[in-house]
Amino acid sequence: MIPLFKVHVPEGVEKAVAEVWRSGFVTEGEFSDRFESMFGDYVKNPNTSLVNSCTSALTLSSRLCDIQSGDEVITTPMTCLATNTPFYNDGAKLVWADIDPTTGNIDPESVEKLVTPRTKAIVGVHWAGQPFNIEAINDIASKNGIKVVEDAAHALGATYDGRPIGTHSDYVCFSFQAVKHITTADGGAVCSKLKSDDERIKSLRWFGLNRKYSGSKWEQDITEAGFKYHMNNASAAIGILQMESAENIIQAHKSNYHFYNQNINNPNITKMRVDSKSESSSWIYTVLVEDRIDFQKYLATHDIASDPVHVRNDAYSVFKEFKKPDDELSGAKHFCSRHINVPVGWWLTEVDRERVVNVINDYGR
Repeated sequence: MIPLFKVHVPEGVEKAVAEVWRSGFVTEGEFSDRFESMFGDYVKNPNTSLVNSCTSALTLSSRLCDIQSGDEVITTPMTCLATNTPFYNDGAKLVWADIDPTTGNIDPESVEKLVTPRTKAIVGVHWAGQPFNIEAINDIASKNGIKVVEDAAHALGATYDGRPIGTHSDYVCFSFQAVKHITTADGGAVCSKLKSDDERIKSLRWFGLNRKYSGSKWEQDITEAGFKYHMNNASAAIGILQMESAENIIQAHKSNYHFYNQNINNPNITKMRVDSKSESSSWIYTVLVEDRIDFQKYLATHDIASDPVHVRNDAYSVFKEFKKPDDELSGAKHFCSRHINVPVGWWLTEVDRERVVNVINDYGR
């Protein structure tokens, strides 16, 4: 079976983690500082803070957007549950925007119609690593004095308008969960546009305390209650090793993505639209097919794993108070009933990716 996901285990990881344990300094410290600097350099944003998950990054972003009970957050329904729960937990009214079924990404035209005086933030996800229309979303936000949060869990290594994802919006949240491009077992990062926001995040991720305080850290005044969201040294040691392989991993995903785009030519299969202004990080490879269950069974008989990965968040009972009629989310309805993801990762050999293409091209013929 060609797997849909695979955990990247860097060479020397056991030694690196053992070094942390033997040092006696296993929480936030030297290793997390190094990884934070390396990751900030990679995404070309010095305003980068490591955290223990992408969910924590989104929770901190919600705090900095000043989400209060009853505030509105315009967001995509087509994502992992973790994208929307932080804003919901802060009391936000989730306002579902439609998605573009040719990309799986939030639709700026839909967003613009939904802005009200109660809107505090727009949340978008770079589906499968393909950046959404950041320029259009930020234009809407700028005109209305609201914040933009990018969930970039799929998008490490993607670019938009020639710049890395992580440099465009108020807050950009990354994931180092097990099956992402790079993993620290779990973990994440949040990149901020403003240095002052980054400083606040660094305080909030550790109870509201400044870890770099020159005196006794417990003597400083806490002006804002925070969380325990920092990354520990053991996870960071893994992250440091992962960064040494990050570019090769991402380029392998991109190479397989381009190979699929050039060679899949089955009229029964719809490929995602390629945006000339952006480059996908190709975390997963999404196609649309009329009978998804039949297609999945077909792939399985040829030892190729597949999965939708995420479903519409507006279908969950927890969000039932925000439910909209399907005709208001026609793009999401079309996409979610047809989308399926096939293996595209760094672990594919040339033989593997040729087999995936050949099997897909033979479907229904």
